[in-house]
Amino acid sequence: MRSRCRIDLDFPATRFTNPFINQGEMLENWYKLILCLIAVNVIAAHSTAQSNNSIDTSGSKKAKHIFSIGAGIQHGFILAHSRAVQNTKGANPTGIEISFGWQRNDRQTWDLCNCFPKKGLLLAYNDYDVWILGKSFSAAYFLESAYKLGSKTFFSFRGVAGLSYLTNPFDSVHNPTNQSYSSPVGAYLMVGIGLAWLINEQWWLNGTINYQHNSNGGLRQPNKGINWPTAGLSVIYQSNPRPYHSAPRSKEKFWKAVPVRWDAGVFGIAKRGTDEEGDSYRMPLIGVTIQAAKQVGRINMLSLGAEVYGDKSLQMQLKRDSIEASPVRAGLLLGHEFLLGKFIFSQRLGVYIFNQTPYHDPVYHRWGIHYFMNKHLGVGIQIKAHRHVADFVDLRFTYSWRQTQRKK
Repeated sequence: MRSRCRIDLDFPATRFTNPFINQGEMLENWYKLILCLIAVNVIAAHSTAQSNNSIDTSGSKKAKHIFSIGAGIQHGFILAHSRAVQNTKGANPTGIEISFGWQRNDRQTWDLCNCFPKKGLLLAYNDYDVWILGKSFSAAYFLESAYKLGSKTFFSFRGVAGLSYLTNPFDSVHNPTNQSYSSPVGAYLMVGIGLAWLINEQWWLNGTINYQHNSNGGLRQPNKGINWPTAGLSVIYQSNPRPYHSAPRSKEKFWKAVPVRWDAGVFGIAKRGTDEEGDSYRMPLIGVTIQAAKQVGRINMLSLGAEVYGDKSLQMQLKRDSIEASPVRAGLLLGHEFLLGKFIFSQRLGVYIFNQTPYHDPVYHRWGIHYFMNKHLGVGIQIKAHRHVADFVDLRFTYSWRQTQRKK
């Protein structure tokens, strides 16, 4: 789905020294750990189905995807994870969803992941059961890995990401107590597990347990986020069903011959900050990074890198607090990457080697998606956070090259 394994985009203003808040954080940590494992599994399974290194051992044309349409209902509770959102505690959101999916069912996919990945579109409506939060309409892309338990039973992991339109954002006059979100458009995330039963040749019944999140990533404050676990039930119709593939899995270790990949890049963002007069502006954050990555499995790479950046909004914060310190930070990062063809999903754990500011822990983590436009050039987005508090989201451009193999 985290080195520290958190994908929450909350930006709490209170440091976690309050025992009341720590209890909520502890409960949320367990949810996030479970979500993290689910998300990693989903991405890994999907990446195997799209890997450029995969080999079609069947010698035949790839089979068409199995198309499906699903409809279901979700019901759960709001997780009031900080003091600022205790006014939403006790609410029980209800959601209705429709999904359109395309599932892989061929030897090539089975050979790589021993599963049947599905991708598709999810449309959802959620009523948060409390006037403060209102309702939301979401459209999202999902990835799902399904594992065969028996002739009529499948177990699955699902990861979902998209956008939501929310009906009742924070307003200083009309809705001043909504600390969960302040923009009508937000990011929508969901991860979950499911158990599906085959009713007949074309119809399935699917029960799920999910964790859902909505926030705007700190683009506007307040932004504590909405977090709600749910249980759901849906029916799924497959228009072109066929028997699921099953065969021995290939054990070829082609990745051992893949040389080290080097990446050098620049990253930045217009980060929101406040000047000495208290006025809010978007201020530049610019940095450079370099790393080496070695493939250690069919879909896995390990990386070691370094980064350094300057943060104008951090400089303004230091001035407001009358602290003489540099707004420049530098760190070393140890990471892991899942290979998704031209995409990679990365998780990195970093430690500051230069940081004069007193605001955060010395350890941080990054989560990102990167796309290789060609052999050398890439573009991506990363989230940097300290524990469960997001610092910023950056856009980055990289140049990559491979270590040349020495001739024996």
